[in-house]
Amino acid sequence: MAERTVALPDAEAQPGVLEVGNVWINFLNNQVAVDGQPVVLTFQEFELLSSLVQQPDRVVPVDAITESIWAESGRPVVRRLNVLIHRLRAKMARSRPYQIESVRGRGYGFLAVGGRRRAG
Repeated sequence: MAERTVALPDAEAQPGVLEVGNVWINFLNNQVAVDGQPVVLTFQEFELLSSLVQQPDRVVPVDAITESIWAESGRPVVRRLNVLIHRLRAKMARSRPYQIESVRGRGYGFLAVGGRRRAG
């Protein structure tokens, strides 16, 4: 696990907390920190991040993401997802070694930079 710049609760000691690289997520209160610094996310951004970080190094199909966030799929929802991905990437830009990546024609993933990509 990555070193943190501020004291955060121990992820292993807390239920509902996940640490992936330098990203810390508390699913119980929707808090996120990157490199020890809090990141403020909207509800939908948090839902998207949650669906990706729970399967690191896996590509999650677009339809699976849109169904989990909005319970619908199709072209208009995919455009909405693209905007949401763009905003979330900007907020999570300091995440290491995992970053939100697109895999053309397949979906999105929270993938290790330079890592292997597995179908999800």
